[in-house]
Amino acid sequence: MRAKITECHTQPLKVLIVEDSLTFSGILKRRIGESLDIESNVFGSYAEAEKYLENAHCEFFAALLDLNLPDAPNGEIVDLVVSHNIPSIVFTGEVSDDLRDIMWAKRIVDYVPKENLSNIDHVVSLVDRLRKNISTKVLIVDDSSTSRHLCRSLLEVWNFEVVEAKHGREALTIIKNDENVSLVIVDHYMPEMDGLTLVKELRRKYSKSRLPIIGLSGVGGATTSAYFLKAGANDYIHKPFLTEEFYCRVTHNIENAEYISMIKSLSDRDYLTGIFNRRSFFQYGEKLFEQQRRTGSNLAVAMIDIDHFKSCNDTYGHNVGDEVIQKVARSLSKRFRKSDIVCRYGGEEFCILCTGIDLCAAGSIFESIRSEIEQSTIYVGKKEIEITVSIGLCCTQSESLAEMISIADDMLYKAKKGGRNLVCSSEY
Repeated sequence: MRAKITECHTQPLKVLIVEDSLTFSGILKRRIGESLDIESNVFGSYAEAEKYLENAHCEFFAALLDLNLPDAPNGEIVDLVVSHNIPSIVFTGEVSDDLRDIMWAKRIVDYVPKENLSNIDHVVSLVDRLRKNISTKVLIVDDSSTSRHLCRSLLEVWNFEVVEAKHGREALTIIKNDENVSLVIVDHYMPEMDGLTLVKELRRKYSKSRLPIIGLSGVGGATTSAYFLKAGANDYIHKPFLTEEFYCRVTHNIENAEYISMIKSLSDRDYLTGIFNRRSFFQYGEKLFEQQRRTGSNLAVAMIDIDHFKSCNDTYGHNVGDEVIQKVARSLSKRFRKSDIVCRYGGEEFCILCTGIDLCAAGSIFESIRSEIEQSTIYVGKKEIEITVSIGLCCTQSESLAEMISIADDMLYKAKKGGRNLVCSSEY
């Protein structure tokens, strides 16, 4: 079995390039550095690479290899680098079915025709994918140890972290205890719980974008494919499969999930601070409010406004104003739990929904936050800008989230009218 690259004590951070063309290797190194901020070590021959790899240990997470070097014209460099468990992308001037079969048998990541510079964009994306895969976990569910071993060996070539289960029930236990599983590859016929039942169970909790599932089977053909897709699988692969197809489908499903997650995050988050925006505050806050009401847990809502913010913008400019907003957002984010919701409500105003809070201690908690922000400063040249906030706190357990926000807003008005840099709280 191929050694997993992340078993190194330190995570490999470099790319190995073995290419006899100084122009081509220079372009590769520059593009990878500029696009991904990754360092590359470049060698122009088999001999140079061999000498370096004798003493290199867990240094590279990817390699870019010229298939035909002057001192290794028959692809010997691929065997050398793969023997060091370095995922390898191969450049070749020719592509034929025989050559493809030979390359895939060597367990490479991919091959790239060396025909024009436009292919460099594809190479950069492959390197980026290999880096991301180091922290991407895939679960293989199959009662056949041979099939699991094959899938594992293929996935580890691409730097994926791999876990295995022999049947559906074992898979459910693994996923329940490990929220970092990013993809499930599941066989159809298994003891205890078959693949279709597992897919249906997973879809009760996880969406297709949160947990992509690829069905896998050697029987049934198109019928089995339809069953898997109707049960909720994202994709299906029929065994035996081509290595190239396997990689394409795995990468396609993981990248689709990443894109959806990124889009969702962008829609949920404020562009300036990275915390929740007003829309997502109400979307998640309403659900949290109803959940806490059912369980009888305490809730508190705080409205926070940066004091004299317009004056700061007018005096120092909007760039400094943005920095002030970001600093307050960071201070608020680090003080609250994941179960709480911190959002930029609008402009220089923030809103926080706290769950399961000790209402007796709520006032002192927000007083400490106010004090912490008061002690922070931002430098503009040699001048210090002091930051203070006014806080309105609602500890009254109300009939709706909107009512609690309204009460917190009234308390905020009271704090500002009282001289600012204050915490005013409703009774509970």
